Amino acid sequence: MDGIISSRHMKKIDAYATENLGIPSIILMENAGVGSYYLLKDEPYKSYVIVCSTGNNGGDGLVLARQLFVAGKFVYLNIVGDMDRQTDEFKTNLEIIKKIGLSYRLIKNKEVDLEILKAQIQRSDAVIDAIFGIGLTRDVEGIFADTINTINEYSKYTVSLDIPSGLECDNGIVMGTCIKANRTITFYKTKNALVNESQYSGKVDVVPISIPYDLTI
Repeated sequence: MDGIISSRHMKKIDAYATENLGIPSIILMENAGVGSYYLLKDEPYKSYVIVCSTGNNGGDGLVLARQLFVAGKFVYLNIVGDMDRQTDEFKTNLEIIKKIGLSYRLIKNKEVDLEILKAQIQRSDAVIDAIFGIGLTRDVEGIFADTINTINEYSKYTVSLDIPSGLECDNGIVMGTCIKANRTITFYKTKNALVNESQYSGKVDVVPISIPYDLTI
């Protein structure tokens, strides 16, 4: 698949898919996570650190975490962000995570939790970045920035879902700090900031998510 799309247009496409085509957003999330799994399943990595926010980019990460876990991969799952601000889709997928027996940690404390994250990364083959998606509009700060910087410092190989966390989707500006991915798996179409593969995006792959490719809204 080729084609380029802005964040604003992508949001309109998502809304049209759910409201007019009747595709629930949780199905789009499932398609994104499963599609990402199929791009990664034949890679040599046996252990993953997955870091999710509590939004829908994080929900994509939860779907991928589940797929890797049931396929027999070792998964360290981490969640960063306000657990009182989970999207409905994230919440549903987190309940599934609990029921299949995949444990997770919350990243809250810089001194303790990020030291644990560092150790997990050092023991693992790859990191999945599912923190921020295309909706980021302000600089990354606080525990989010510290988490991104820890990933950048210690990860051997990083895969970002949809867009590297901290990279503004349309103009490629770094919003304070940004994941430096080796690979980015983006959804539906390539985003503007990913057109020229960079030090932040690495190799870019596009996963279809069951939305018709030729919508003209």
